[in-house]
Amino acid sequence: MIKCVILLTSLLLILPTSQASTSLQLEPTTGLIEGEPGDTVGWGFLLTNTENFLVVTGAEFQSSTTHGTFTDFISAPENFFVVGSGTGASSAWGQTFDFANQTGIGSFRIASDAAQGTIFGQIVLTYDLFARSPFNPLFDPDTDTLANGNFLTANAFIKINTVPIPPAVWLFGSALAGLGLIGKRRRI
Repeated sequence: MIKCVILLTSLLLILPTSQASTSLQLEPTTGLIEGEPGDTVGWGFLLTNTENFLVVTGAEFQSSTTHGTFTDFISAPENFFVVGSGTGASSAWGQTFDFANQTGIGSFRIASDAAQGTIFGQIVLTYDLFARSPFNPLFDPDTDTLANGNFLTANAFIKINTVPIPPAVWLFGSALAGLGLIGKRRRI
């Protein structure tokens, strides 16, 4: 019994006791965005990292259905940033979605023929981890690289709303059909 207690205690000391030091939060926090067929929508984000230095290498929207096209904004060279604690970085970095300025995780262009419904998927963010900030003059990618190809995921949803045809259009269409029938009767 004492051996089991000692073994369990030593295992607890060996295992990491803290939560993950890196996290991804989408904006909106529910991960749900919505639009109509043909619209371009997207997500903002908040990325936190309290250990080492993180550099984002890419993002994608993964889903079992394809009702549009995802465009990665976060890994564009003009959006380069380092997330980490220490000189040359911030432990949190976020951006709101702005299609014109191409900020946020990325954009999703809803296909013009997409049916009403919800697309369920995940945003997958890939990143590399370094012991020293790439902004540090002493940075050397050969010796400061800790891990490549890491990833974070966040549930993401796209609600597709269809544009209802206004009652006035139905009324106008009925009037045209009626005029067509009247014109046809007069010719007979």
